[in-house]
Amino acid sequence: MYFLYHSFGFKGIYVLTMVLAGAIALVLFHILLKEKNGLIISFLVTLFAVDCSSGVFAARNQIFSFLIFELEVYCLIGLLEVGKKRYFWILLGLAFALINFHDTMYPLFFVMMMPYLAEIFFSKIWKLESSNKLEYSHLKNGKYLIILLVLSILIGFCTPLFGTAYTNLVLCMEGVSTNFITELQPVNLVTNYTLSLITVLVIAILCFTKTKVKIKDLLFTLGFIVFSLIAMRNLYFMYLIGIIFFTNIFTSFVNTYIKEKNRMNTFQKLEKSRLFMIVCASFIVGISIYRFSHQLAKEYVNELDYPKEATSWILENVDYENARIWTHFNWGSYLELNGIKVFLDSRSGMYTVESNENCTVLSDWIDVTQGNINYQIIFDKYDITHVLVENYELIDNYICDDENYHLIYKDSQFSLYEKN
Repeated sequence: MYFLYHSFGFKGIYVLTMVLAGAIALVLFHILLKEKNGLIISFLVTLFAVDCSSGVFAARNQIFSFLIFELEVYCLIGLLEVGKKRYFWILLGLAFALINFHDTMYPLFFVMMMPYLAEIFFSKIWKLESSNKLEYSHLKNGKYLIILLVLSILIGFCTPLFGTAYTNLVLCMEGVSTNFITELQPVNLVTNYTLSLITVLVIAILCFTKTKVKIKDLLFTLGFIVFSLIAMRNLYFMYLIGIIFFTNIFTSFVNTYIKEKNRMNTFQKLEKSRLFMIVCASFIVGISIYRFSHQLAKEYVNELDYPKEATSWILENVDYENARIWTHFNWGSYLELNGIKVFLDSRSGMYTVESNENCTVLSDWIDVTQGNINYQIIFDKYDITHVLVENYELIDNYICDDENYHLIYKDSQFSLYEKN
């Protein structure tokens, strides 16, 4: 990311984000086809998943990790269901890439192997091939899966941040940040209609139809539903990974209740229709051009969300190398991008006692911004010399009348105060 920004500015990061987003969509589509869901269903599900997951397509490490997780699913299918052993080595490479791109989510890499292990166990012990509801895939190379599981756990230590892969996920789900950061808060099924619909459909298909469901599809789908309920950011795993296995269940349901002859005639006519392909392609290209044309008119840094002009003024008029600047949680990162040290930024987990001993920066910031404590107590605690605030927010309303501070910069969105 730094290399791209240094060489091409924000355009380089923007282009990379678009390329990775396209790769995520294409890999998802290919996996759905590989799982024999048909061209039409795979196409529609991919559109649905990408639309629900638009928030994940950002220049953050998660855009790498989602692509790696999708490739993991693709390789597990190739290794265990197709029987191609070369995928074993590719999976080891993906594990090494993930631990160095996004170590917080690394435990999910080997957790995703568990449904396949469950299938192997059930097929050997319970012999569920005769079950009316559940069936298992005819998995090959099961022994390689166990070796892969052990090696992937060991690979979790192959990073300069030794051992953090097994602590970061737990730490980020603890402490005050889970009460404040939206993406770390639990999901309510009542208000999240998409996840509710998926949950209801899975239960209905399993309980009230004659559809046969593969064990790994059921375990993956239910597992990702539960995972999504834990935190809002986990919803993307359901939309981009769990949707694969939910689609397998839905396709089995369709195949059960629609006669194969009718289904094949309808879908084959559509899939072979040039007019249908042209309509689909035109739809995708049209939507893409429409959305991209709206993006062209925008600045990479929105002046309403980030103190762009204030940052430039600070660089020219303030001894920022020796200053101690109070900033907002959301845009401290923009000042840091310009070489200015700040009170905190949006990496919430870094500023808690769970990650750093005796560090209460995040909780202190929350107390001040919510008016739970006299701001001067916290400012004195950290020897704050400058206060950058959004106009008319709570602190601004107090500090504008404080004789210990004076206003040195103000624009339409932000104000900067200096301690006397």
